[in-house]
This record gives sequence, C-alpha cells and structure tokens, in this order.
Amino acid sequence: FLGMGFFFSRLLRYVIFFFAIYSGTNYVLKNKGYNFSPKEFKSLAEKAKGDGISTVTKLASDLRKTYGPLISSDLVWTGFQAGGMQLKALVLHGGLTEFIVAFDAPFATSGRSGAHFANSTCTILSGSVQRVSDSASSDNVETFAAGTNFRQSEFESSLLSLKEKSVVVCYGRGFVPFSTLWSLPQNLLGGDLISTAKFNFFYSRNLYESLVYSATQTFNYVKKTYLKTEL
Repeated sequence: FLGMGFFFSRLLRYVIFFFAIYSGTNYVLKNKGYNFSPKEFKSLAEKAKGDGISTVTKLASDLRKTYGPLISSDLVWTGFQAGGMQLKALVLHGGLTEFIVAFDAPFATSGRSGAHFANSTCTILSGSVQRVSDSASSDNVETFAAGTNFRQSEFESSLLSLKEKSVVVCYGRGFVPFSTLWSLPQNLLGGDLISTAKFNFFYSRNLYESLVYSATQTFNYVKKTYLKTEL
C-alpha cells in the first residue's frame, strides 16, 4: 500500500507539473505578438494557386514584399516523411511560435495530420486534398481544391489524402518544437537522416535569421523612441 501511495503521489506531481507547463505556454502564446497576419497569408496564398511547385515561388515572392527577411531567401525542397505521408517540404519561415512550410506530393499519398500544439491554416496551391477528421461522427470526406483552405485546431488530428502533384502551404501559431514528434520518428526509423538534417538545417537557419531581424528591429525602435538625445 505504501508503494502504491508513493507511486500515485509521484504521478500526481508529474501531472501537476506538466499541466502548469502547458497552461504557462498557452498563456504566453495567447498574449504574445506575432509577425504574420493569417488573413493576409490566406489572401496571398489563394492568389498564388496554379500548377505545380512554381506556385510556391510566386507565394514566396509575394510574402517577401510584405514581410521581407522573415521569408527565407533559399527556396530548397527536402524529403519529408510524416504521419505515413511521403512528401517534399520547403521552409518559408521558421520560428519557435510561427511557421510557414510548403508541402509537395509528387505522387498520391495519405496519412495522419498529427496532433500539434498549434493552430494552423493550410491553403491548397495546386491539386486537391481530402480530409476526414477524427472528431467527426461520420466518415464524411471533405474535399479541398486549389485556392481553398482548411484549418487545423490545436491537438486536432485528421486523416489526409493528397492527390498526385498536390502542393499545400501551411501557416501556424503555437509551440512549434512539439511538432517534431509528428515527423522526426518516421524520418529516423526510415533511415532518411540526410533529408531530416537538411530540413532542420534550413528551418534553424531561417529561425536564426528571423531572430536577428526581430532583435535589430526592436533595438532600432528602442533607440529611436527612448534613447533620443537633445542636440
């Protein structure tokens, strides 16, 4: 009995600890400022629809006109496996609490969206996507054509099917590092270490560039607003 009591006491402490971490992270995410406007992202993504991966180049160019250095200057596709889907991925913006990533399905593929600590909106640039939500009370299939978008809420999971040569771009806000649980295990177990390293390299590099840019902007604002000197 003492052993069981100790076990449940320790388990309760872990539950309280993780709940406190989750609540604190959620509070920060809801009250911090963000660089991107979901409305503007959807508008630009819808206008970029067309055929194939050239749509991503057009979207990147349009986003760069508004968000400058926050959008990656290197448009490099890498192999990407996640939720059972075989894809290619391209990082347009990498951050700790925001991301913009494009996905290309050269061949028809299907799998799970994964449950993420983030809210995201995805726009179909080319091809089409079908979805069945886990929370749905029926097996009703939603179909999204080029120029339309769908939303995935925090910790929501769905079954996805991408038509051959479909291109999808997603913008999300949340605790992005948690999303590595969706893709990293499959890439490692599949022995695709090079693609995994390349994707993480480009994501980390854009994260660094974005942090430097934001820090510079903040410094210049503080210098201009609070460090004025009378001549």
